[in-house]
Amino acid sequence: MKIFQVLGLCLPLAIAAGHAQAQDDSQQGTTLRNTFYIGAGAANDDGPLENDDTPFSFGFLHQRPDSKLILGFDIGREGTMLDSTWGMDDRPKQATSYNFLIGGNLMDNGRFRTDAALLLGVRESFADCADSYLGFQCYADEEPDTDYKGNFGAVVTLSVDKFTLGLRATGESTQILAGFRF
Repeated sequence: MKIFQVLGLCLPLAIAAGHAQAQDDSQQGTTLRNTFYIGAGAANDDGPLENDDTPFSFGFLHQRPDSKLILGFDIGREGTMLDSTWGMDDRPKQATSYNFLIGGNLMDNGRFRTDAALLLGVRESFADCADSYLGFQCYADEEPDTDYKGNFGAVVTLSVDKFTLGLRATGESTQILAGFRF
């Protein structure tokens, strides 16, 4: 459920920022400096306590008009989180990762564009809480204590006009990306 709350906050902000940037860019003669993408792929699992659900992600990249620097964010469902909340004892579940992207534009001739970014973030690794006697996830319906691990990787995109294809690779998954520039 947390991913939907974060999506509910981040997506409108990204769209508003892109719209405001597009208005500024149309006045300055430059366009298509934002990229929104979604991805899906294969999990890097290698054990019985590893989650092998299909990983997916969505992200947003932005380049300022006066720089080749690219900044963005990425939220993914990848890797394994051991869940020890009510009714579960170290049960492997798919983890959520929250990532920051920093990189640069490698090539841009107006129609074709290539970007690369380093992915740095955190991923859920363990959730635990006191047992509930009434069937809640945790005692008194509190949020579980969640531990996090580092999440590292890279994102590379190739864009033609407004369409974007790419690759996202981390220690937990490898994903093919598809998106659009605006």
